[in-house]
Amino acid sequence: MASVTTNIEQNGAAAEPFSDALVRVLERMAQLSPTYRRVAALSHVTDAELAAQGTTRQDAATRVFGSRFYA
Repeated sequence: MASVTTNIEQNGAAAEPFSDALVRVLERMAQLSPTYRRVAALSHVTDAELAAQGTTRQDAATRVFGSRFYA
């Protein structure tokens, strides 16, 4: 009977830093987008402040995302 053994931990550890780096790059790319910045700014506005401006959070999100957002 033949048996094959692999060092799974070593292979998994080698892939983890690459995946972490990839996630960091993708997060940074998202943060650089104008849409991300508008969403971040919207998240700092309270519902009361939006109401004072005569709008709702849903209306503001629709303006931020345009046709890419379906509410």
